[in-house]
Amino acid sequence: MKRITATGLAVAAVVIALAGSGLSAQASARTYVPSFSAVKKDKGPVFRQRCLVFTNRVTSPPCHYGVVGSEKKVFVLGDSHALQWTPALIGIAERRGWELTTLLRKNCTAALVNISPVCNRWRQNALKRIRQEKPRMVFVASNTAANTYVVRKGMHLSRSASEPLFRKGMYKTLLMLRKTGAKVTLMRDLPMSKTFLPSVCVSENVNDPGRCSFPAVRPLSEAYDFAAAKRLKAVQIIDPLPKVCPGSRKCRAVHGNVLKYRDRGHISATFCRLLTNWLDRRLQDPFRG
Repeated sequence: MKRITATGLAVAAVVIALAGSGLSAQASARTYVPSFSAVKKDKGPVFRQRCLVFTNRVTSPPCHYGVVGSEKKVFVLGDSHALQWTPALIGIAERRGWELTTLLRKNCTAALVNISPVCNRWRQNALKRIRQEKPRMVFVASNTAANTYVVRKGMHLSRSASEPLFRKGMYKTLLMLRKTGAKVTLMRDLPMSKTFLPSVCVSENVNDPGRCSFPAVRPLSEAYDFAAAKRLKAVQIIDPLPKVCPGSRKCRAVHGNVLKYRDRGHISATFCRLLTNWLDRRLQDPFRG
């Protein structure tokens, strides 16, 4: 069993890094955290502990965070787009006295669709584990971008042809989770930079990071997570877009002197920790009342 307890240290580390460098939210754009050389690997403790499955393994290891051993059990289900929210979720789990368990696999959506034999078996095992262990809440997030697809008869379907199957599959997953008695929260996916790596762009424009903004485009034709969750009134939907990309027209690559993205489609763990309070105010608490 792997035990990780941040107890606010991760957030404090960000603050110390900012203070130590003499920087504030309005600091010079010449220095950033994480560094340009480190941001690609800034994925948080869940990744470092190998709790994002990416081999041919079809079960997740017993990865527990927050208050390990607590009777207040919450699970996280999805792919790397769920992984990116775990730094904030760990902080919330510690505050609320939860044991947070991660069920995560790279490139494997939570939706019940055909991706690959290994992905399909892993997902079935993850859902079986949830039915057996009966957490009080499951936090769900998955990639919805143009680089996702469903396989049918051995062929990769186009993104548009995959969308209705994704919607049906995600609805099945959310309904199955609700039938276990768990509360369910779906975190909507964020837009992806399609033409450049935000951190690389900032490294080339350190004095003008605004040049590294990209459109906050998230078409409903690629929003199976949201479409499926809307069909189930009992599912909480949290949309991070207004917070991550204020104004919802452009997504900036930096927040003050913090690099927001570790690649084209994931926020950095450092930036995610800065969103802990924001998410804490919105995330439902199934143990309250």
